[in-house]
Amino acid sequence: MKFTSKITAGVLFVFACLCSGMVAAQDQQAAEKQLREALAEMAPDLQITSIAESVLPGIYEVVSNAQVYYLSPNGRFLVEGSIIDLQNQVNVSEQRRGSLQLTLIEEIPEDQMLVFDNEDKNAERWITVFTDTDCGYCQKLHREIDTITDADIKVRYLLFPRAGIDSGSSQELQSVWCSDDPQQAMTTAKSGGTVAPATCENPIQAHMDLARQVELRGTPLIYLDNGTKVPGYRPAAELIRMIQESEPMALGQ
Repeated sequence: MKFTSKITAGVLFVFACLCSGMVAAQDQQAAEKQLREALAEMAPDLQITSIAESVLPGIYEVVSNAQVYYLSPNGRFLVEGSIIDLQNQVNVSEQRRGSLQLTLIEEIPEDQMLVFDNEDKNAERWITVFTDTDCGYCQKLHREIDTITDADIKVRYLLFPRAGIDSGSSQELQSVWCSDDPQQAMTTAKSGGTVAPATCENPIQAHMDLARQVELRGTPLIYLDNGTKVPGYRPAAELIRMIQESEPMALGQ
């Protein structure tokens, strides 16, 4: 009889926990619904991907495409900035943005990127770089590309003509992509050489659309496969160290 009572008490405890969890989930859904309604009224142009509780108690994380914002519980105050975990010395917001943006990048197949690999074509780690042929720091990084690939790290280029889709640099990037040997053509172009004009179907517009989604502000813009976003030029040795001291990010984190 006592044993039966213990089982009954245990079942009731589990049932209470489940009910509590259901109520919490319902409360969360109601809060998110209210916040969406508040944002729809006060910020109608903000495209909301998701709303969820952030690491800060009482503050909500709002994801819009690949950007992260923070929202007060009443939906009135929207904050654009970063949350820093001082204990672990981690920029929580940058990690989150990197994950979201890396997911967008991975929607582009590698055969729609200009890829430099090691001789065996078996590098398991990579960096992805928004690049332009007439960008000085892009040229500087390209001069070190063999050092990166020799460390078994692929360099995956996304083509971004900074002057626009109708510019001379866009035409040059198109000629690079459409050449018989795009890798050599890219090296020639970034060395100040001339690439024979060529036209063909190319991914430049798709790369530019992606650049807008991640709010690119200059080239090179580098993404490591661990989700780290690196604006601007970094020496090859530093990029290699950053890759080797990290693990690749599992998409969807």
